[in-house]
Amino acid sequence: MQVCNFGRSFATFTTQGRGNNARIQVEAICDLFEGGRTTRYVLVASCKSEDTYAADNLFKDPNYDFCAIFSDTQYDIVRQHLPLSDSWRDPGPIEHRFEGVSIDLCLTEATECSGAEEIVRATLNHAPLVGITEIADEAAGKSARLEYPIKTMNVNDIEWVWQVDTGPVIVPAFGRDVPLAIQRLDLAFVAYNRPDRAEFVILRPTPVGDQMAGHYSEIRRCAATNAIVRL
Repeated sequence: MQVCNFGRSFATFTTQGRGNNARIQVEAICDLFEGGRTTRYVLVASCKSEDTYAADNLFKDPNYDFCAIFSDTQYDIVRQHLPLSDSWRDPGPIEHRFEGVSIDLCLTEATECSGAEEIVRATLNHAPLVGITEIADEAAGKSARLEYPIKTMNVNDIEWVWQVDTGPVIVPAFGRDVPLAIQRLDLAFVAYNRPDRAEFVILRPTPVGDQMAGHYSEIRRCAATNAIVRL
């Protein structure tokens, strides 16, 4: 089977007027299946707000965390200020904001681990691991396939047990009524230790004292089909 080699996969956005080409590593993929169509979304790695190409004082002060989700036609920029603003998510059509966005995924051959012992051995032998999680809303006729690098893996080579805890990933809220399809995607971390269930902790505006902050605070549990593959 082929999966994404995330270390060699990038999205590049070009600002209006070609003032900047920002190449950012892909962190996760979500293929959304609905109405007979498949739409691919990618999450790019976080960076910090900067004054690009300035002579000095490159980091903005106060600073904020920046990441983005892209499809072929839509974007959603996520800015985590403190305190969190009402516009911390900024979605829209790509053509309205960028001169262009290219998504370049490097695919590589991989082998699915067939059971717990193989997963544990692949982990302890330092094989690069990729997780695949499939979830569905059967009533709505929608499903999604999530693909992501497994950055954190827990294993026990006495009892041959394992547990994934990794992210960020992008996960859909199938029933959310929003103007743009990309707004149904949430940032999350995923955990599981069996092939048929997954738990997600979702990034949400969260009260901290008298302010709101972006925090992974909402837990979502669901049936899933999980696979772990080694590159």
